[in-house]
Amino acid sequence: MNKNIKESFQTRKFKSGTYSVGIVSIAVIIVVVINLLVGALPASITKHDLSYNQLYSLTSTTEEFVRGLKDDVTIYVMTQVGTEESTVMEMLNNYKALSGHIKVETVDPVLHPSFITQYTSESVANGSLVVVSAKRNTIINAADLYETTFNYQTYESQITGFDGEGQITSAINYVTTDDIPTAYTLTGHSEADISDTLSELLRKNSFMLQSLSLYNVESVPEDADCVIINAPTTDISEEEAEKLIAYLEKGGSAMVTDGSVDVEKPNLEKVLEYYGVGLKRGMVIEQDTSHFFYPYVYYLAPDKQRHDIMTSLIDNGYNLFIPFSEAIEKLDSARGSITFEPLLVSTSDSFLRVKENSASESISKIDGDIDGPCNVAVAVSEEHNGVETRLIVFGTSYITDDSANNSSGGSNYQMLANSMNWLAGMDSSIAIPAKSYSISYLQVLSADVNRWMIITLIVIPATILLIGFVVWFKRRRK
Repeated sequence: MNKNIKESFQTRKFKSGTYSVGIVSIAVIIVVVINLLVGALPASITKHDLSYNQLYSLTSTTEEFVRGLKDDVTIYVMTQVGTEESTVMEMLNNYKALSGHIKVETVDPVLHPSFITQYTSESVANGSLVVVSAKRNTIINAADLYETTFNYQTYESQITGFDGEGQITSAINYVTTDDIPTAYTLTGHSEADISDTLSELLRKNSFMLQSLSLYNVESVPEDADCVIINAPTTDISEEEAEKLIAYLEKGGSAMVTDGSVDVEKPNLEKVLEYYGVGLKRGMVIEQDTSHFFYPYVYYLAPDKQRHDIMTSLIDNGYNLFIPFSEAIEKLDSARGSITFEPLLVSTSDSFLRVKENSASESISKIDGDIDGPCNVAVAVSEEHNGVETRLIVFGTSYITDDSANNSSGGSNYQMLANSMNWLAGMDSSIAIPAKSYSISYLQVLSADVNRWMIITLIVIPATILLIGFVVWFKRRRK
């Protein structure tokens, strides 16, 4: 019997089975080892964001900023261990993987109720983040990580977007930056409001926004890094103009948006003219189909000019959406020390429909209209007595409009963020807008509409007919 057992181990069937078991065992070991190795890799390599708009991935702006950190930053997640929001934690791990200066720790507020009192005397919601550096600290409320809107049909709040990256990057920037710039928005002349969306974007870029009435003060506050004059519908007073000029002469900065063609503003224009800027009243109309948004010839997609403000927009191929814009010119009376740099310019096929011709419905140039190209946004600077004055002027008030910004895919507000940084002497913008859960619909350039119309109505049908004819002709010859 022992002989039979011994012989059974020597059969071809046993040897084949032993070989198969060995191969399977080796394969299993290899799979286990691979899984262990892959599991040890960072999530940035093993996980890919397939969501629309890359909701949970970090942008290149954040990646560049975080890799360049020199200060240590600790992000405390205020939640019970094991109940962390997975989306937020994965994003925080992406930050941690980019820089050794970032630490992420979970603090259970139940076990450590006194921890938060180091940073605030107010209660903090579960899931909030405390961002701390040696310079300062800030708290991101859990609700601010998401955008919500109120549905008046269901009477419930609905989450419409994820703002995790925008809030976290802004907080890290805030706690590590050396200086916090302050921008004052001029009031008292029925100015257009700075929307919550734009205010939040500027806050993310570490700007503090304050309102300013020059009626109540002797001068612009000394801590003002910039004054925003956003589409006033009435003129400023002569005294206000003098205060603004005095502020600018000391190295101040200002951003002015305009567009009210029918209202004369001699005092505001006095401030602009002092720095060689003239407003040409009217509305720029574009004739080049690749530079306006179909079907409106006054919805401009102007050419972007090389400037520090425009670099990121040019490099990424972004179009600006500039509706109902006046033209801006450099005055012959401008001092030689003034540098006048166009930022956005219409094409040579455009023209300015002057105020006197505003009643005309023609979209073609008529007598009195002024030939393009036309400046619709400019940057002006002047160095004098050891200080530098900076000024940005937009020919439209819609540059600060949420709807216009949505039509540009966010490019308008990105330019505003870049402009504010330039005015405050900051290097670059790191304000990250919230990522919407819904699909955004962009305005389409007229030239693109025509191109795709030709392709879909002529080229594709003609190609199909040609292929069909060739197949038919070959078969007929057989």
